[in-house]
Amino acid sequence: MKIGMQERILMLGWEFPPFINGGLGVACEGLTRALTDHVDLTLILPETSQLHPYHESQNAYSGDLDSRVNYFTRMALERSKDDYFDIIHAHDWMTFRAGLKIKLLSNKPLVLHIHSLSFDRAGPEVRDWIFNLEKLAMTQADHVITVSEYTKSICIEHYGINPDKIQPIHNGVASITTTPSQPENLVTFLGRMTQQKAPLNFLKIADKVLKNIPDTRFAMAGTGDQLEEVIQESIRLKINKRIQFPGFIDRTKINSLFARTSVYCMPSVSEPFGLSALEAAQFGIPTVISKQSGVAEVLTNSRTADHWDLNLMASHITELLQNKEAHAKAAEHSSQDHQTYTWERSARLVHKTYQNLRPS
Repeated sequence: MKIGMQERILMLGWEFPPFINGGLGVACEGLTRALTDHVDLTLILPETSQLHPYHESQNAYSGDLDSRVNYFTRMALERSKDDYFDIIHAHDWMTFRAGLKIKLLSNKPLVLHIHSLSFDRAGPEVRDWIFNLEKLAMTQADHVITVSEYTKSICIEHYGINPDKIQPIHNGVASITTTPSQPENLVTFLGRMTQQKAPLNFLKIADKVLKNIPDTRFAMAGTGDQLEEVIQESIRLKINKRIQFPGFIDRTKINSLFARTSVYCMPSVSEPFGLSALEAAQFGIPTVISKQSGVAEVLTNSRTADHWDLNLMASHITELLQNKEAHAKAAEHSSQDHQTYTWERSARLVHKTYQNLRPS
């Protein structure tokens, strides 16, 4: 490639609007749109016919994943033959098989973007085919981008990846115009109802808060394989009348929910980043988050606790709801913390990576 020409990037993704299941789709959109100011980018996604049924059920990661990944790999491989590109950029494990095959055939550098790992979703004891695919891909890739230092440490300690090839680049948030919020003594959880996100622990935290502040309300927005169990547990704890379950909600409804939220709580067991907490900070919402998260590196003034310390999380929330001065100070810090982290910032860092990998 001639000096001065834009890098040509072949990007492989699994989610993109309007087919979004969670933070991966939001991150892929934000980074991709920002990168188009710097590079010539072609994005390959699963065919709409593949995505549509999973979008409708908001469960893009169930069923025969191996077959779906193989289908995407064949499709991406075929489409890549028609494109000239300098670098392959693959988002998360569903695209890694395709990335490896295209790298082998094209002899072009492969950048992996780690948004989540099997370690986060299934725990440190599980060593399934997805874990093995992640390890193989990271070992063979030319460069690995993680969404946090936290995730970089997992890649090194649990996957044995050379730290020299790993570069943490935090996610950003899209700039939005927020209307003045009107908190309603509402504590919000936003995310998939899965073991990784710890929705059952959120219920236990809610139960503890309600013992101190009985008029507190809670919202648990999202869906997933634990949703029914979560609803039944809220009934067993006799707190279901204090909790809203709106299911999967779009961006407009998320913003409306944040405008009414007093405290945002993210009790995840292992969270590579935690984009929803950064989005909440845009609204000046005080955040109570797990220390086992990447976003804790960004929201440096958030209230944190180890994911198992439910008493401390409940104590943080109780203080923020009862102490107006503490709430106001935390809200101000949230508004300040998020401002540095834009998708344009992330794109500039990714672009520098491309430039370093581009053949001279």
